[in-house]
Amino acid sequence: MENTTNFRIRRLDKDQADQVIEYEPYIDKYLCKIKPYYFNYKAFCKERWRDKKLVDIFTKEFRDRPAEYYFDVISKGGVVVNGKPTTIDTIVRNGDMIIHKVHRHEPPVTSKSIKVVYQDDDLMVIDKPSGIPVHPTGRYRYNTVTKIIERQFDGLVVHPCNRLDTLTSGLMMLAKTRKGADKLADQLQNREVEKMYIAQVIGEFPAGKEITVDQPLKTIDRKVSLNAVALDRNDPFAKESKTIFRRISYNGKTSIVQCCPLTGRTHQIRVHLQYLGFPIANDPIYSNKDVWGESLGKGGLNDFDEVISKLDILGKTSSLGSWMYPHIKEQDVVQLTFSRCPDCDVEIPPDPKEHELELWLHAYCYQSKGSLKKDGSWSYKTEFPGWALLPHTQYMELGLQQAKECPPTTTAFSVGAVLVHDSNILEVGYSRELPGNTHAEQCAMEKYFTKIGKRELPLGTVLYTTMEPCSFRLSGNKPCVDRIIEMGNSIETIFVGVIEPDTFVKKNDGKNQLENAGINYVHIPGYEEKCIEAATKGHDNIA
Repeated sequence: MENTTNFRIRRLDKDQADQVIEYEPYIDKYLCKIKPYYFNYKAFCKERWRDKKLVDIFTKEFRDRPAEYYFDVISKGGVVVNGKPTTIDTIVRNGDMIIHKVHRHEPPVTSKSIKVVYQDDDLMVIDKPSGIPVHPTGRYRYNTVTKIIERQFDGLVVHPCNRLDTLTSGLMMLAKTRKGADKLADQLQNREVEKMYIAQVIGEFPAGKEITVDQPLKTIDRKVSLNAVALDRNDPFAKESKTIFRRISYNGKTSIVQCCPLTGRTHQIRVHLQYLGFPIANDPIYSNKDVWGESLGKGGLNDFDEVISKLDILGKTSSLGSWMYPHIKEQDVVQLTFSRCPDCDVEIPPDPKEHELELWLHAYCYQSKGSLKKDGSWSYKTEFPGWALLPHTQYMELGLQQAKECPPTTTAFSVGAVLVHDSNILEVGYSRELPGNTHAEQCAMEKYFTKIGKRELPLGTVLYTTMEPCSFRLSGNKPCVDRIIEMGNSIETIFVGVIEPDTFVKKNDGKNQLENAGINYVHIPGYEEKCIEAATKGHDNIA
């Protein structure tokens, strides 16, 4: 996003060559807003619109304005088809061009900046914040990723290679040139790309195994963005869909889950998680008890009429709710306070709350299949989003406290470790706490084994360590990576404060070994300086 709070852009819009578009973005607290402007909305007849009344198309597919507005503007000739004013009885035919001039009120989006993960002459890879649509569509035009990039990078025009829902954050690949688009298009279309998302879901997702959902999906209602599992696999509108899920952690209330979609259907991850009974905890559509009731749609539905009617008022007469942000009282569901535009008299809804712009679903990693093995392969990754890391920072802080307990030494690192199951701390440890040249992870595990009288950990244990586990020991002792892998699938995730410097061991390969063994490896950013300071206590020279 731009650093200035108010500026004006006047330019010839590429898609609207017959008019000059003047628009003014500005920052208002946590929102990026666009001052209202006049705009000619143009669209060719879509296949599903053929031979239907124009007024029915507008009222059934668009939620920007009430049905009364569309009846009024069409009856007065405010919508033009093939250059001719329309009436209530106008039928749209194949090939028709529809033009509707509106005083446009774009919804505000988050003011969080778009981070560039990687770029070259042909490609730009970004970390998209939640709450920004990808490209101009519906009510959005200039408050979109492509238009923000265009004004942020001096007119750079980019084309999305993959798309994310407005509320979904994470990796997006944008082509700067045709060469950049061609580089990825075939691989994406041929499903030669591995995709990994992170979600925070309701409840205790099963630990220790992958769960595959291959239920087909279908669109129930475009107007309210509702999609669902097609319980009848022979449904002509059902589309093949498959997602693999695996738990990363559970904090006693919600779970962080790794989601790998093998197909790319609309709302695929969100719907498959709902079907399993673990919808995304702050999802305003699929975890909203006001809409779905106590079952939250687990196992799918056959009749969606009531769901559609309830979703239709969200953001219009009813504020958004979810399992994580429920309405406290029944009356809280009912009314929103609208203002009216002095120029076009349209109702303007109140600004969205900050949490309403964020969905706990994040595109974490995209890579070509076998990216570590093939020449010319590629892999792009973001950091874990803040909402996925927040429940874990308390344990990294505890690990730092443990690291500070280590006596100073010039020949080894001082590290702290914490073993956690659900939200219960099993044991803590620090380097050289036990006799011998013991490491923090080893000490925590050995202390726990002694306490319970057997050498095992509960399924779903999470290990926090201020420095990544060693994969090689100069002393000849068993590396911590080997000790962790020996626990089988008991340890599902390791959260790390800092990568091990190569002061004593060059190129620690622990991360690859752990991931190849099916153990999640997550770096918690922001602790690097503190972890290094604790680790090098007593060193004469700090690299």
